[in-house]
Amino acid sequence: MTQFFSLAVAPHRAMGEVILLAVSGQPERRFTRQEALTVSRALKAVAEGQSSERQIYMSPIASDHDFEALAEAGGVAVTSPGRDAVTLDWDQTRALARELQALAEGSA
Repeated sequence: MTQFFSLAVAPHRAMGEVILLAVSGQPERRFTRQEALTVSRALKAVAEGQSSERQIYMSPIASDHDFEALAEAGGVAVTSPGRDAVTLDWDQTRALARELQALAEGSA
């Protein structure tokens, strides 16, 4: 399976540590641990059919770029203004949710 995203933890001068999300061809997003956990839970709920939400949106406080994912039949499309959307299938969406949660909880 192709990996369309990567995650890392990095220092931030004002926020302490932040979680960096890089999605293929899109600007990096920086989340606080709480923001990452919130996005993780939303992605998991949509992927597992526990939520009928069609849009997951977060404007992270430590980031210059918003996070938006639109639910589609086969997964979620992560969007960024002026860039191509990157579609994650449901397995990739669940993987992103798990990895975000692990980093947010400090267990990765």
